[in-house]
Amino acid sequence: MKKFLSVAAALGLVAGVASTASALDFSVSGSYSVTGNYLSKSDGTGFDVTEGAADPNAPDAYWMHSFIIKPTMKVNDNISMLSQIRLADSAIWGQANGDASVVANGSGYENNNDVLVAHLYMQYLSPVGKFHIGRVPSGAWGTVFLDQDSRANGIKWWPNFLASGPWSTYFSVTKATEADAQAANEVADGDSDSYEGRINFKNDVLDAGIRYVYGDVDTTAANDTVNETMGFYGVYKFGTNFAGTEIVHLAGSIDDNNVATNVDDRSATAALVKVGGKFDNLSLLGAYMYLSGDDDTHATLGGDREAFAALNGGTGSEFTPLYILTGRGMGMLNPDINGADAVTGGAVANAGAHALVLMADYKVSDKLSLHGGIAYAQADEEVDSHAGAAKATSYLGRDDEYGWEYNVGAAYKLLDNLTYEAHFGYLDTGDFFDSTLNAGDADAVYLLSHSLTMTF
Repeated sequence: MKKFLSVAAALGLVAGVASTASALDFSVSGSYSVTGNYLSKSDGTGFDVTEGAADPNAPDAYWMHSFIIKPTMKVNDNISMLSQIRLADSAIWGQANGDASVVANGSGYENNNDVLVAHLYMQYLSPVGKFHIGRVPSGAWGTVFLDQDSRANGIKWWPNFLASGPWSTYFSVTKATEADAQAANEVADGDSDSYEGRINFKNDVLDAGIRYVYGDVDTTAANDTVNETMGFYGVYKFGTNFAGTEIVHLAGSIDDNNVATNVDDRSATAALVKVGGKFDNLSLLGAYMYLSGDDDTHATLGGDREAFAALNGGTGSEFTPLYILTGRGMGMLNPDINGADAVTGGAVANAGAHALVLMADYKVSDKLSLHGGIAYAQADEEVDSHAGAAKATSYLGRDDEYGWEYNVGAAYKLLDNLTYEAHFGYLDTGDFFDSTLNAGDADAVYLLSHSLTMTF
């Protein structure tokens, strides 16, 4: 009798949960990808282009995978819960962050990438506009140039009363640091907050916008830092062709009460200009990229920090037009996985960049597409002495050439939701990476990569 009652209670509980869930609209999307990379010369944090007696430049070959789930729970017409859960976040096979087991540190948190709740927020369609509240996506704006794979805790608001036809506005407040919740806090309201406003215009031919971000960093008693970001983007379409640009300027100031600490104001700029078009099965793209560099070491107080990539963390983890210079995990300008500029210990990020890029994509059939690209890049400021001690790539009067990059690739759809890709990238390395003024020992490097991606 007791067993029968237990079963009946369990069935009743399941029925209750099922009836509650049936009132919700629940959907899930996502992807799973497996990637294999071979780097011709590497030191474990991306490419190593230098050559020396103590640096054999061994190749690096590894596998990695990512599993991203995006559940959406619609509670009613006005309220939804959205999330992005990563059961493997670029986890490398055979390393701690690639194992399936849970490894905890002393604080009880996992020290691997097995489970990451990247986004978790509520969407509320209110009478005054749309709100996103919680751990919201952050870092994407305008074109994909400079976009980061990041998140923030805060509130986003798209107001109704300021929208008219193609116009829209957006405001947000996010918190990076809450020092009041920390033990032994000696700073009154010692927080790091960010406030942002945007105005956008979008119709059938023009997509444009401006933004302003004010960041207030007051986490120590010694200083009060203000970081400002101003940006503009515009993409104009005419037929199957387009022209676009994005310009971002970083400004701000540091009021430091500790005169022994070196502080510098921010004054850095990045820009992208691109043109392209589609001609039947052929798509063409030409682009110019600029990242401001810095030509001094800020030895004295009061100098401006002008190296955009150093302040921004590279060109953005989502910006990957080139397999090597902006590739994921390559250690050049993309901050994803290994971080930006691991290859030179900071020299490239502080020197900035000018780059010209030409790319072509050809759709052979519904299943097969081909890709080709060529780029030339050089430093904006070739005089640099910021390189870390681990890299012998720093001298005054260095050449400014990063080199020529060549890319070829192919993608084949095995199924409607299963795609295999293969890539080859070659960087004919320039003299910027020479270890001394007269020794031409910078090595050309190449990448072999292939991946299998399933979407649902």
